[in-house]
Amino acid sequence: MLSLAPKTSSNIAASAKAQSLIANNQYTTIAAWTLAIARALAVMGIEPKTIFNQVGLNLEMLEAKPDSRVEIAQMTQLWQCAMQATDSVDFGLTVGRYAYPLHFHFLGPLLLSCNTLAEAFELLPAYSALVSNGGNIQLQRSPQRLGFTITPLNGVEISELAIDAFFSSLMQHGKQMLGHNQFVCKVELMRTDHKLKSLWQDYFGCEVVMNAATNCMWMDRVMLEQTTVTKNPQQAKYSEAAVRQYLQGMQALTWRQKTSQGIHVMLLEQEPTAQSIAKMYNVSERSLSRYLQQEGTSFRALLKLKRQELACHYLLNTNVVINELANILGYSCLSNFSRSFTAWLGVSPSQFRLQNLANKP
Repeated sequence: MLSLAPKTSSNIAASAKAQSLIANNQYTTIAAWTLAIARALAVMGIEPKTIFNQVGLNLEMLEAKPDSRVEIAQMTQLWQCAMQATDSVDFGLTVGRYAYPLHFHFLGPLLLSCNTLAEAFELLPAYSALVSNGGNIQLQRSPQRLGFTITPLNGVEISELAIDAFFSSLMQHGKQMLGHNQFVCKVELMRTDHKLKSLWQDYFGCEVVMNAATNCMWMDRVMLEQTTVTKNPQQAKYSEAAVRQYLQGMQALTWRQKTSQGIHVMLLEQEPTAQSIAKMYNVSERSLSRYLQQEGTSFRALLKLKRQELACHYLLNTNVVINELANILGYSCLSNFSRSFTAWLGVSPSQFRLQNLANKP
């Protein structure tokens, strides 16, 4: 056990406050993913209830309410336990085969009822929070290809198996609509184990790049534009209304949470402003301010909280130097960052990092 700094009441209070801040940002995923995991485990001859009990999840309750929410931290534990039980590093790819669209609370039926697969994939980023709000999902476009990227938010631990399952389910969904999976051209993964590359290449049937900058599945635009046999305009209209209603009921999509998520995505690339976040959600800055006021907060308060959350994440989980961290979080100088951090937690950034090193084995 390292002994770098003594435990004091102020040290303990600072750590508790930091952990509380991180925990209060409720990043969740739809429970339908847990059912896909359970089906995959059962097919492999493993009793899923045992695995679920290990992480404190009640499989019967989840089966009764597949549109309920599960905390991403708990999902990450479930993925880890499932991988250990199956001794299968590509377990996520298997799970993708059992992520049936009909279980994703009208999002699946909405995608299946689109005219083309391209139309379906264009819709998905706008409604991705229904599936999970712990990652940033975007589309990349080129004349020949459409790229589907998913990047975990900094400070939110998402299992690599969850990324595998997501891409696998997209491919299976496309296969259901087109009758083949030849539309997948290339898969890029942030994972670093090159020894596993052949497993992914065999599964997707295309080039796979490991240690990539992003997680991205590239698809042929011409094939995606082919009309599908599953299109149903009336079903699409009904399903979209149902998805919107579900999202409105999600706690993560209150204006407080949407603004916090938008700040999180934007903060590491540029200085977030109320105007830029309002534009992200297609509302006026005045409307955003009014919505946040109705929920008892403000853009400035949420920006401050998000800086605090990310500061704790970097200090606890990375070796980034504190001077660089101040720049990452948008502070004009190190002294301003140190002053703000100390005012919040009662200890300096360096003291906070040191005390938590002391508590690690």
